This record gives sequence, C-alpha cells and structure tokens, in this order.
Amino acid sequence: MNEGTQDTAGRRLPWLAGLLSFILPGIGQVYCGKLVRGLVFGIIYGLAILAILALLAYIRPAPTVLFGLLAFVAALGVVVAAVVDAYRLAVRTRPDYERKTYNRLAVYVLLGLMIQGNSVGYSLHVRATLFEAFRVSAVSMFPTIGLNDRILANKIAYRRAEPQYGDIVLFRPPTGGWRDTYIKRIVALGGDTVEIKDKEVYVNGRILPRELVGPATVVGGPAGKMVGGKIYQERNGRAEYRIFLAEGGSPEGPGPGQITVPAHHCFVLGDNRDESLDSRQFGPIPYALIKGRADYLYWPARGWARFGRLH
Repeated sequence: MNEGTQDTAGRRLPWLAGLLSFILPGIGQVYCGKLVRGLVFGIIYGLAILAILALLAYIRPAPTVLFGLLAFVAALGVVVAAVVDAYRLAVRTRPDYERKTYNRLAVYVLLGLMIQGNSVGYSLHVRATLFEAFRVSAVSMFPTIGLNDRILANKIAYRRAEPQYGDIVLFRPPTGGWRDTYIKRIVALGGDTVEIKDKEVYVNGRILPRELVGPATVVGGPAGKMVGGKIYQERNGRAEYRIFLAEGGSPEGPGPGQITVPAHHCFVLGDNRDESLDSRQFGPIPYALIKGRADYLYWPARGWARFGRLH
C-alpha cells in the first residue's frame, strides 16, 4: 500500500444506513457498528406500539380510532428518528471502519425478524381484538359509505356499552355465508316494533322523521346502471344520518305487518333503502353476530372531503 492511501472498503454508506433503519428501526445503527444502540431503537419501536395498544385495550371505547392514529404517529416518529440517527452515524464513521462480526446480512435479517416479529404480533392482536379494516364492496350504505370505501371497525365498541340507534354495524349474515361481512345501520333495538309502509319506517308506531337534502344518483341494480333518487336526513332518537330513496322504488317490508325485535337483537337497514339486503329479508340480527361498529372512513373512494368519522 502506498504512503498516504487509505483502506475504504469498510466505508459506511449514509443512504444505506438510513434505508436499513427505515425498513426496520435499529438495523442502520447495527450496520454502523452500534449494536446496543440499534437494539435500543428496536426495543423503543416495539414498546411504542405496545404502550398504545395497552391504552386501546383498557380505556373507554370512544377514542379507539384516535389512539389508533396516535399509535401510527408514535411508530412513525421512532422510524424517522432512527433513520436520521443512522444517517448521521454513517456520515461520522471513519472511511477505514473495520467491520464487526455482526456486520453480516444474516445478522441483519435475524435482528429484523426479532423486531418485526413483535410488530406483526401486535398488528395481529389489533386486528383480532381492537379494530379491523374493511373494504366496502356494495352500495347498500350509500350515501354514507360508497362503493370501495375503506373503513375501520371498532371491535371493542360494545364491550362496555350496548348498541344504539343509528350505529353502523358490521356483522355475520344470519342466513349463512360465515366468511361474509355485512354492513348496515341499526334502526330498532330489542323490544321495539318495526313496520315499513310506503317507504316510511315506523318504530314503536312513530314514523322516523326525515327532511329532503337533494337529488342524487348512484350505481345500482343488476345491470349496474345509474339510478336517480333523493337523499334525506333521517332522525332516529339522538342519531341523525342520511339515506337514499330511489325514484319509483319501494322497500320491501319486514314480513306481514309489524314485527317485534327480540331482546339482545337489533333491526338493521341499509342507508340505500332500495338496494340493500337487510333485516327486511333475514329479520333482526342477534348481538352475538356483530363484529364491530364502523367508526371511521380512512380511505374514501369518492374524494377526501369525506375522510373522517362516520355518522
């Protein structure tokens, strides 16, 4: 080796260090020779998610989505901090850095599996017990929820509370098809009587009041044609929501005359009253079939102006 030359084979690349910690926080630090520092970032990343999930599991159910977003922000903050730290470490590392025994791809993968394994486990726990994402593949809840909208179902909404009028619930169909999930709105609860006549819904003998909002069109029918109709603001107890009535359509009634909703059951309808398979066909649904309450629209297919909490 000539005098004045320097071995740069071990040079740490800042962009690669940042990328590794972006993929999994802490790996970029290990790449720069800071094993303990990398493990600390990995542990913080896992604990940040775990702490938020603990809050989700034990606080009152109302702010579930809020804390879900906080979990995302907290995890993202750890990732950003890890990326910046790894990049700076690589910049400060000497060009003649001598590789450590753990500067091997196999070690990076092993550490990544350890960190990611915890994160995946937390994610599966969230999906199974706290909240779950769904894509809506029908227009039965138009205008509240459109075709291909993506929503979050709050799975602990009814852990400490009973279903309420106006709640949008996801449930298994009582007629079979256990892999399917239906989404409808509660219009009556156990002990209520329900009757539908001339497009009017009667609960306990009283018509649900509604006010005209304006005309609208939606894809509907077996041929997928555009169907015209009107949107109304309907009130049911303290709940207010919008429904769609097609021109010339007539919603099918819930069997002969009035029906009484059994205890621990609810009567559900689609907001698109003329294009919905609901309790008018399969009757009231037991609470045991409810998978969760649709609380949040996180990916609106028809424009971001609709992003946010569902009503």
